This record gives sequence, structure tokens and C-alpha cells, in this order.
Amino acid sequence: MKTEKFTSHDGTVLQCYLWADVRNPKGVVQISHGMAEHARRYDNFAAFLNKNGYIVFADDHRAHGMTSTKQSTKGVKGYHKGDIYFDTVKDEVAITAHLKERFGLPVIYLGHSYGSMVGQRYIEMNPAVDGVLLSGSAMMKGALLSAGAAISKLQYKMKGGEVRADLLDKMSFGSYNAPFKKEGPFAWLSRDREQVKKYVFDEQCGYVMSVSFFKHFLNGLKASYKAENLAAINKDLPIAIFSGDKDPVGGNGKLVTALYNQYKNLGVKDVSIKLYPDARHEILNETNNSEVYADFLTSLDKIVG
Repeated sequence: MKTEKFTSHDGTVLQCYLWADVRNPKGVVQISHGMAEHARRYDNFAAFLNKNGYIVFADDHRAHGMTSTKQSTKGVKGYHKGDIYFDTVKDEVAITAHLKERFGLPVIYLGHSYGSMVGQRYIEMNPAVDGVLLSGSAMMKGALLSAGAAISKLQYKMKGGEVRADLLDKMSFGSYNAPFKKEGPFAWLSRDREQVKKYVFDEQCGYVMSVSFFKHFLNGLKASYKAENLAAINKDLPIAIFSGDKDPVGGNGKLVTALYNQYKNLGVKDVSIKLYPDARHEILNETNNSEVYADFLTSLDKIVG
């Protein structure tokens, strides 16, 4: 793994990582990580992809990982001035264009959790991407998303954006862990307790995001479900969706299936879904991760032909 800097569309410098130990590469996988984590957590999976012919590139998103260090004047983690959600979408579009030009190979976007929610808007921007894999995703359209968006707007108005969003964090992640609370905090992430322990002890994971983050994320995601934005999706773009059927983010499979049906009903020609029995949110760090690795590889190979 090599570290790099990428200057994005508005001059923001993103901390990035390149895994390029590949003799005869057949494609590039662009990893877009989840909320309150960072790209280095994908090192094992990236090494697996290198062994199977794929260069891997990932950035630490705005307000995350090593990109976050200078983004808050008050020391608040998870804060970025401006519309962090849409700016991150545009970051990923810019990175895709960079990777296409740099390597001259097919580029596949792999978004996990928040990265997959970024991915839902990303594909509406018509990036120069050859395929998309969404992990730990969901179609959030509906009353809960609208309520969260409204609360975040109100808190932003009352408190400002550069404060911890404790209420919104508790409303979302507290409910996610409720079925697994006997196992401890963050047990909703995986059945593999060692992986959960690594997450808990990682200072760049599991922190409370800012009110500004939630405001722009929830309202931006809400906008991604507008008919005119959905209509912009390239119907020839291959989309593969993967999730655990005990992932609370995906409503134990229901919201994942709704996302699949949305793309199917839009006329996307090549869209697939796989739900892993009893698996939770971080399927790449689950007890059956060898199966997940193999399935992701199969999808990648299908896309590059």
C-alpha cells in the first residue's frame, strides 16, 4: 500500500491509498468506505484483489481518516465546511476520471455503507465508470429519512453545524445495535468479535459525526431519490448489490431488496442482489468473508469481461 494525495474538484486535498502489486492488471477497483471509518481498513481485501488482477485505489473521505485532520477549527470529528455529501459524490466522480486516464483500464466503483449511499448519487452523475458494487446499502427513501433530514435541519439551525450530532447518532446507530446489545457496542457490524474489537479500538472509527454532516448527508440522500435524478442513471451500467440479511442498515434485507427493485424498475439491464444469511453490516469483515471475497471477485470479472 502506497499513500498518495489527490486534489479534488474544489482544491480539497484527499488522503488516498494505492494497492498496485499486480503483474498484469485487468481493472481498477475504486473503494469508497463507510461513515466514521477509513480506507486503510480495506487493506486485506485490497491485497486479495491485487492477487487476482486488480489495482485498488481508495480515499479517506472528507471528515474521515487522514483527510479529516484540518477540517474542524473546534476539534470536532466528522465535520467539513460545506455540503459534505455532494462534495464527496463529486470527489468520487473526479477520482474515477483520474483512474481511467491514469491506468487506461476498466474502473469499478465499490461503495460500502455511507460509500454506497454516496454511490447512489454518484451513478446519477454519469461518471466514466464501468460497473458498481454496493455493499451494506439500502433504499432509505421514506418517512424515516424525511424525519432524520428534518431533525438535522432543525439542529443545524439551533446549534450550528460544527457540533457533535449525539441525538441523530443515537437515533440511528443506537437502534442498529439494539438487537445485538448483549454482545457489546458495535456488534451490529459483524459476528466476528475480533473484527468488532479492532473497530472499537481504532481511534479513526466509530466517532460521532457532526450535525453539519448529518444535515447534508440526509438531505442529499433524499434528493438522490428524485425522479429526475434517478432518470439520469445509465441503464447499461452493471450494478451488483450485496448485504447481510441481518444488517440493520438494510432493514434485514428489506431495504436492500427495495433498492434492487428500484433499479430494476428504472430499466437497469444488469442489476443483481445477494443477501448472506445471518451476516451483519460489514460483510467484508464477516465470518463468511471468504465467500464474500469470492463473490465480489466474480462480479468484478464479469464486468471487465
